[in-house]
Amino acid sequence: MTWTIVVGVKQVPDADEVGIDPDTGRLDRASAPAVMNGPDQHALEAALSIRDQVGSEVIAMTMGPPNATTVLEEAVAMGCDDAVLISDRAFAGSDTWPTSLTLARAAEALDADVVVCGEETTDSSTGQVPPGIAAHNGWAQLTYAEAVDARPEEGRLVARRDVEGGHELVAADLPVVVAVAFGEFPPRPAPLHRKIYGENDFEPTAWDAEDLGIEDEVGLAVSPTSVGTMETVQPVDREGELVEEVDELAEAIGEVIA
Repeated sequence: MTWTIVVGVKQVPDADEVGIDPDTGRLDRASAPAVMNGPDQHALEAALSIRDQVGSEVIAMTMGPPNATTVLEEAVAMGCDDAVLISDRAFAGSDTWPTSLTLARAAEALDADVVVCGEETTDSSTGQVPPGIAAHNGWAQLTYAEAVDARPEEGRLVARRDVEGGHELVAADLPVVVAVAFGEFPPRPAPLHRKIYGENDFEPTAWDAEDLGIEDEVGLAVSPTSVGTMETVQPVDREGELVEEVDELAEAIGEVIA
């Protein structure tokens, strides 16, 4: 059995350089260079590792502006077989609910057996989109996966998850959405010939809201949440004191907690 593995990636502003728009209270995405979401790089590696086990096809998908093709080129350079850009001005202002709906419909259209996502994105950190995709499609989900074991003969995927006091193994029948724990799947380097192909010759498939049949189900108007305000918090000044003797340490701790 050949599986179709779809991996979600997102273009986000570089977290080290992003600022906040004082008028809207939202992230000022134009103030920082765009990069691939860090957790999604690990999701890519997880998707490729599943392909290594079952010999399947890996397709990257992203929802974003037209220039988000750069993260798809990076995904293809890393080893994805194909990629889809989901872009439409109608998506503007979408929160996690219409976003996950959009990606769910795209996964359906791609006949996905497995959808792999990073655990969250660095620009919002909600962790809601992977479970949202599963909920919209009525699919199983495996969250915070540290390792994945494909079992094509059983038509299921097994994930190892960290729990208090140890680990647990959880199996799910296909189709399934997997949210990968950040840091557990270090991404493989992209070969030079794949980088050249991704940047110069590759063209992703392009879909808009009409293609997915969701013109009236996306955007700010149908999003149940909105950003009220956002502000930058300055680091708190902290004072330190070096204590070398045990008696002095105990006395210093006593003064702090008294």
